Amino acid sequence: MPTTRPLDEVQARTSFARFRVASIVEGIALLILVAIMVMRYLVFGEPGEQHELWGTISSRWSPIHGLIYMIYVVLGFDLWNKMRWKLPRMLLLMFFGVIPVLSFFGERWTHGQVERDLASRPTLQDEERAEA
Repeated sequence: MPTTRPLDEVQARTSFARFRVASIVEGIALLILVAIMVMRYLVFGEPGEQHELWGTISSRWSPIHGLIYMIYVVLGFDLWNKMRWKLPRMLLLMFFGVIPVLSFFGERWTHGQVERDLASRPTLQDEERAEA
């Protein structure tokens, strides 16, 4: 029977803290992007000065949002790796950053999963607590 190596609770919690911040920032950035697109295409959809202004704002914000999402993906991968979850969980973490507002709910759900896994799986800190 293969034994599973214990998780490092400190690394996992640190990784989750970074992911939590990234989730909030990504959620806000995506909401800003949606607002810009609404202004550009629905409010000022007709060609004109305002449409051009929102086009410029969109062309500046879109790459910034893309960078924020890439950071979110990297931090999600880091958390996934530290928690040693299966691939579907990684895909779910990435999906949380795609739909506006979902990253906020996904962060709360992920927090519960991290806490549940740290409570039910062996950690290095369990061994240290037992020795103390």
